[in-house]
Amino acid sequence: MRIKALFSLAVLGYAGLALAQATPAQNVVVEERKSETVTVVVKETPKPPAFVFELHGFTSVSMYVQDANFAVGTTPATGQQGLNIIRNWTTDKLLLGADIRQTRLNFSVRGPEILGGATPKAVVEFDMFGPAGGDGGSFGDVSVLPRIRIAYTELKWANTTLIFGQQNMLTIPSIPQSVGHIAFPTAYTAGLVGWRQPGIWGYHTMGSDTKFEFAWSIQRAGWQNTQVNAAEGLNFGVASGLPAFEARGRLTFGKAFDIWISGHWQQVDRNGPGVVENKALHSTLTTALGTVGMKLDTGFLVLQGGAWWGKNAAPLLGNVVQFMPLTVTNVPQIFGAGAWGQIGLNFSKEFSIWYMYGIDHPNYADVFAAGLNIMRNQNSDAMVRYQTGNFAIGAEWLYSRTTWNTANAASNPAVSTPALVGLNTDNVLKGSQYMLSFNYYF
Repeated sequence: MRIKALFSLAVLGYAGLALAQATPAQNVVVEERKSETVTVVVKETPKPPAFVFELHGFTSVSMYVQDANFAVGTTPATGQQGLNIIRNWTTDKLLLGADIRQTRLNFSVRGPEILGGATPKAVVEFDMFGPAGGDGGSFGDVSVLPRIRIAYTELKWANTTLIFGQQNMLTIPSIPQSVGHIAFPTAYTAGLVGWRQPGIWGYHTMGSDTKFEFAWSIQRAGWQNTQVNAAEGLNFGVASGLPAFEARGRLTFGKAFDIWISGHWQQVDRNGPGVVENKALHSTLTTALGTVGMKLDTGFLVLQGGAWWGKNAAPLLGNVVQFMPLTVTNVPQIFGAGAWGQIGLNFSKEFSIWYMYGIDHPNYADVFAAGLNIMRNQNSDAMVRYQTGNFAIGAEWLYSRTTWNTANAASNPAVSTPALVGLNTDNVLKGSQYMLSFNYYF
């Protein structure tokens, strides 16, 4: 009997050793009792990875028909980018196209805690609104190049978040719901202001269900990218020697109600470096504006919108994206205002309808004095959306009315009429864009 017991123990010991070598993630404990031998397997909890990688975004395609030449400000644009009207045609009007450029990829990596409990995260996001690829003759319109949207490092504590890099401005906490106009919301050039700049950002929150957030940023001052000092090749915002500043206060009540107020300030030096400011010629311009906004979401009914007022708002896509010309030295600023609002009805988790109206209205006297072209712009956007899971279909009608500072805008929108008496029905360009979009979010 003793020999058999020793032999059994040897067999069990060898089997246990083999099992431990085959499955190193398990501890095997062998216990000998008087009447039986029990094997207890204790599983070790696997350690979480030190770095967590995530990929998000969406693929998008839109089929569209439009009867006018759309633009962003005065720059021609079509499809998912078109926002206001730059030209009408009297005949042979219809354009039919397809657009994939708002397709978006968002990469992020989250690492182990540092600096007293802060969770670090790196985020890089691209879409396809870069320039056409190739040399213009190599089918560049279907070989579009990526455009970087945001790229930053985030440090997140319990109630404080710091961001270092390029991020969306604090003036745009909410945009209109859309399937075909996400990267370029239809409220741009029609009441929504804000863009992206690199800088430092801070977010501080208090409360739980009822939450108050104070946010601030120190950014690079921006201006029209094509308006640079010829000798130095520098953006006029950078030439000011000062950053842009933003601040925002935001109050949320659960998921039902959201209200905010924000402000933006910066300066630009239109002389560039090496030239002393000439106050009589207004070589230094100040961009200063404030915004207010709200969102109410009852589940079935959604109401949201915002408004702004300020001066020289073109770097934030205000004043219908019109910058003070370099040749104009007798106008100290271009004041303007804008507002947008949207209503949505969610009849089910899948089916909803939406309507948005927005207006951008620069001061007429300032526009005339600066010799600019666009007096105001109004956009209306109606959408029917069906979404199942992560797949969405949206049918949209964008109707735009752009008032030009011209005697006959339909035939020649570059001819100025420097008086209010020159404004009449011929100055209003009208256009419709009908779009059917298919997005998959991941």
